[in-house]
Amino acid sequence: MESASELPSLQHAETDGTGPVRRRRPALSCVECRRRKVKCDRDKPCGPCRRTESPTCTYRHHPRDRHARSTMHMPSENLMNETRSSDISFQSPALNFASRITPYGVGLRGSNGIPSLSSGCDDTISELANKIRSLESRLAAFTHSETESQSSSGPPPRATELSGHSGAQFVKSKFYGESHWNNCLEPYDSLGRSNIVLNANTNRTEIDKASELYVTVAECKRMARTIKATRMLHPTITSEVQESVPPKDVCDELVQCYFRTFEGVFRVLHIPSFLKDCETYWINTTAAKPSVLIKMLLVFSIGVPFYTGPEQPRLRASCTKWIQAAESWLSAPHRKSRLNMAGLQIQILLLLARQVCSVDGDLVWISSGSLLRTAMHLGLHRDPTHFGKMSHFHAEMRRRLWATVMEMTVQSSLDMGMPLMISPNDYDTRPPGNLNDDAIADGSSSTPLPRPANEFTQCSIQIAFYESLPLRVKATSSINSIQSTTSYEETLRLGSEILQNCRRQTAMLRSSMSVLSTIQPNAFQIKLFDTLIRRFALCLHRPYFNRSKQQPKYYYSRKLCLDISVAIAAPASDLAPGEEDDWTRLAHRSIGFVKSFYLHSLSTIYLELISQLQEQHEFIPSSITSVSSAPLPPQLQVYRQVLANAKDKTRERLRNGETNAKGYTWLSCAVARIDALASNADPDVAVIAAAKLAVTDTAELMRTAYFEEHGKHIDLSQRRGPFVGRDHGRGDGADDVTGTPRVVNDDHAWCGEADVLDGGMQDVEWERLMRDESLGFGWGFEGSPESWFGWGWDDVMSM
Repeated sequence: MESASELPSLQHAETDGTGPVRRRRPALSCVECRRRKVKCDRDKPCGPCRRTESPTCTYRHHPRDRHARSTMHMPSENLMNETRSSDISFQSPALNFASRITPYGVGLRGSNGIPSLSSGCDDTISELANKIRSLESRLAAFTHSETESQSSSGPPPRATELSGHSGAQFVKSKFYGESHWNNCLEPYDSLGRSNIVLNANTNRTEIDKASELYVTVAECKRMARTIKATRMLHPTITSEVQESVPPKDVCDELVQCYFRTFEGVFRVLHIPSFLKDCETYWINTTAAKPSVLIKMLLVFSIGVPFYTGPEQPRLRASCTKWIQAAESWLSAPHRKSRLNMAGLQIQILLLLARQVCSVDGDLVWISSGSLLRTAMHLGLHRDPTHFGKMSHFHAEMRRRLWATVMEMTVQSSLDMGMPLMISPNDYDTRPPGNLNDDAIADGSSSTPLPRPANEFTQCSIQIAFYESLPLRVKATSSINSIQSTTSYEETLRLGSEILQNCRRQTAMLRSSMSVLSTIQPNAFQIKLFDTLIRRFALCLHRPYFNRSKQQPKYYYSRKLCLDISVAIAAPASDLAPGEEDDWTRLAHRSIGFVKSFYLHSLSTIYLELISQLQEQHEFIPSSITSVSSAPLPPQLQVYRQVLANAKDKTRERLRNGETNAKGYTWLSCAVARIDALASNADPDVAVIAAAKLAVTDTAELMRTAYFEEHGKHIDLSQRRGPFVGRDHGRGDGADDVTGTPRVVNDDHAWCGEADVLDGGMQDVEWERLMRDESLGFGWGFEGSPESWFGWGWDDVMSM
């Protein structure tokens, strides 16, 4: 007698008996299509396998079908033995359970393998077995006929066996994930085979355009579009904007300014296609598509800061209008019509132009979130290999745009100190290929071979960015997480990996400059790449830099932050006095990420210099320091020179149209304080005197910049305009955010407002304005120079 543990058990019908009991539809696609997650038309060989020239196209044998055929033609006396065989696809639970029943609760087996049953249950068991066999035969016959019917009617509307995301799909070029309601529908089930057809290009089932049903639906769609068109305003480009486009020769120079600076770093355009669109525009400027004109205007805007022609001041005023025109066009009604690749390119160019041209460049983190979601809605976060047949040109452009979107997302998150809103688990797009633009062309069916990794192409810098992206995503999450638990050891490891990657990639780019080739990186692109990567390590170690004075164990972070800051503040190349290159022009005219990495580096250098001066005074007797006026030591003189050069840059920014006086004033005060401490003069007196000179100089520079842009002097005699008499930087309702409203005087002006540009300098309360707690000249985290630079003078200096 067998033990109870050896009793027959309820087994999985489609496995070896060890798996869980579950029901599922038979897989009808071939093995190769199921592995590649594409639709299969179930031919032999199937269409997808023929198109990909797959060496094998096989179908998995379904035990359920085999059982159906065997039960239809099997002699009845052999049915019980066949039912108990190991390869049966359908085994009745009732029969299996019946085989275990005995009067004593223990199953007895005979020599033939059939359970021995007591005589009292023979009739009942036999009757149940006959009924079960009858039901099995009917079910098997129904399953077999249903399978044949499905095989003859063509493939299902869409693939439903994608690993992990079975319902994710494209509908009208938009990507919809698993939980979207559209993935719960089979839209063509009720149309009948006469009204549907398989699209060989997309491998999807569609309505037959030759059917009467399609003609009727198309007519309804036309009526719907006509009705919707009467209910909304259409985005247009005003005649003022169109008339502000410069002559062709100037535009050509602006385009080249953009190509030699940012297009080689943030890949957005396919250069041959864009140049072709530009040539078409100049043939007939009135017939240009709005999207083409908007892209051109944004490219012109990004090129303006690097343009050195005599029209530069007037172009500076025009590029602001071009940026505003692009924003209006993007935000116009019927946004769905701009949810495409051209619209995504315009969004990227707009964010870049706002930072380069200093037009709301500090708020790009908000817009970059919209950019990221637009890219994901277009499916750019999934690699093109998931979408079946796609041209190499479009697949490559999708990878390039996704890499640019991710780079702008992570950079803006670091600038604003905000969460990244995406993790590496949310995308699987591979890096772009190491290809030049002329190797891919729209409409080409050829597959170009990528160049070797050590050969520089127009995508090499973007590929280098993308390689370090996972590290920088992790660093940004660690820096800006409100619940970060990153240890100092992990910070050291992560910062070391980022810097090692930065040094290796920068060295490779610099070596490419010496290779004789028509495509080479320039000093601007290498400097921008190095700075945008290196600053992540600076932000990682900066919290420990602030603690290093009290805790010497963080000295490494202090030294590392200082070295990175000096490297960021250094020029891209050696220049003669008064000479400018593209990196210098970027520092003179841009904000956004430029402002962010300069403030981090300059404030670090200033605090280190002040700290070392204070330490020297602590160890030198007061009787000596009272009469000493020796110059700074050589190692400190280097840091002082960096701040002096930065002061000159901020002055040039005012001359180039900057309207914020805080940077120039802060650096003037910082240099004056350092000089006073070095010469044992009163630092407070020196700081106030430097501030007065800086603000007076700022007023004159602003007057000159306004005259160069508009050809007339600024008129402050009449108080009119949208920004007069109120704090436009905060806007209405800003007090509701902080809960600390400002006091308004009887004349409805904000307290502290002064007509600085109108010559009222004698009324400014310098002692209150320049006190140390406002400037934050201390060593600690609170009241740091970054916070003073970012805000604190809005009452006085806002225009």
